Amino acid sequence: MTAILKNAQMFRHGVFSRGDVSADMGPRVSRGGSDSPFSVDASSFVILPGFVDVHVHLREPGFSYKETIRTGSLAAAHGGYTAVCAMPNLNPVPDSLEHLQPELEAIRHDAVVRVLPYGAITRGEQGEALAELEAMAPYVVAFSDDGKGVQNRNMMRWAMQEAKRLGKLIVAHCEDNSLLRGGYIHDGAYARAHGHRGICSESEWRPIQRDLELVRETGCGYHVCHISTKESVALIRKAKAEGLTEEEILERDRLRREYIAAFRENLVAELENTYIVDAKGNKHKLKSKAEKQADKILRYPN
Repeated sequence: MTAILKNAQMFRHGVFSRGDVSADMGPRVSRGGSDSPFSVDASSFVILPGFVDVHVHLREPGFSYKETIRTGSLAAAHGGYTAVCAMPNLNPVPDSLEHLQPELEAIRHDAVVRVLPYGAITRGEQGEALAELEAMAPYVVAFSDDGKGVQNRNMMRWAMQEAKRLGKLIVAHCEDNSLLRGGYIHDGAYARAHGHRGICSESEWRPIQRDLELVRETGCGYHVCHISTKESVALIRKAKAEGLTEEEILERDRLRREYIAAFRENLVAELENTYIVDAKGNKHKLKSKAEKQADKILRYPN
């Protein structure tokens, strides 16, 4: 069954524009027993590409009482997400191809959207030995010890060197365990006023600072999970601003030009399909500047 969604607001090439969309509704959808195409007024709807969530916890295998591949991917589908990236805080931790297999098997059997697993950076997410990154690389989206920070600088350097060689990102949970001191809330005015044990901002931004130095050294692609301090934001903003190569700057400028051209094209199309209703209920199409000028000359000839 095919539906024609008429005059929908669509997001394409970074901008919104109106148009018609043909949608295959699948074999389960029928309309009065007919398989012929039908149209729907979609002028009050917005059509978007499927969303992607790069940080989810599906908890299978090992913690299925919290979440499973099926329940998590169903929730994603209901929210408009067609791809999710699943963190490796599982049992077994996916730190080798053998330990990754149970998760891959569950994904094959139960996922209703695309599920892309993360592989662990270190064995058991313990930070003491590097996981089998090369063996897992073809099957994972990136490497992360999410939930635990890699404490050792040399270990993180080694991980970044390997990830760079394999064409994968390092996705880092940044937390310096030596600065946590049993805290469980931001060390600010609220914590002090209510007698809570605080966590200092440095426990987050200091590992980010270290990792950014290693990114400059290794050239590894890098993503930081759950940022919560102003110092972290400043460090990342500065690193992103200085990190573009000449080739990347040219690519950015090209994409900007394409975006502006697409925006103008879509704006013109939107205006061409815009009508003004006068006091008598008559619809009039918007006129261009040239048409308005011509009307003015006809009304007020010299």
